Amino acid sequence: MKWNVIHPIPLVIGASRLSDHTYRVDLGRTAVTCSYLWYIEGPKEKILVDAGADADSFRQRGYLGRIDLQTLEQGLAKFGLRPDDIDLVIITHLHFDHWLFASKFSQAKFIVQKAELDYIKNPYPFEARKALGEQDFSKLDLDLIEGDFDVAEGIKILFTPGHTAGGQSVAVNTAKGTVIIDGMCGITENFYPPDEIKNLVPVIPTMIHVDLRQSYESLLRIKESADIIVPLHDVRSAFIDTIP
Repeated sequence: MKWNVIHPIPLVIGASRLSDHTYRVDLGRTAVTCSYLWYIEGPKEKILVDAGADADSFRQRGYLGRIDLQTLEQGLAKFGLRPDDIDLVIITHLHFDHWLFASKFSQAKFIVQKAELDYIKNPYPFEARKALGEQDFSKLDLDLIEGDFDVAEGIKILFTPGHTAGGQSVAVNTAKGTVIIDGMCGITENFYPPDEIKNLVPVIPTMIHVDLRQSYESLLRIKESADIIVPLHDVRSAFIDTIP
């Protein structure tokens, strides 16, 4: 049996306040985070999680200090792929850094939660700089889903709202159990709180959320369901070729 494996493709790296990622925790500390594509190798279809962005797109929205590690094309080429080889892209949520380069995947179908698309068409003002407008979706082949969804053998979408209205995470069966790529913009600290509070709360939501309680419950669902958690923005994955 050929097991599924996940290949991180890091695109952009940068530093920010750790407390921006951990709600009211870790004040005064710095975090280095990374933005990725994720190539799932194993199924017949060529599947990616997220569509990526570049450092300039961060700077245009006021997120300074971001550096490009490689282009999307360079990252895919390491696995013998071009953007038009991709059959399916699972978009975790519609913030720009997970969606901006979607048009590069000209042959792909995009799986998005209907609740996410409905919300992002008219986001609250504090969400606006992370969102994209309705016009960006018009030429793409969208598969709008509602809730959990079986994508392919051994690959399942989990509906994990809270960070955004229609966020989704991706569970992948591998030789070492279920690996979940979180759709909550997580880092390790969101799933493994510091010693001083880990007995009080098993997970910490990010500072960016549309519903704090939903975000907490979705993080908890991921932690309880996964054998291996892959936090969406954790820098550690930038130094790993294959998960697991």
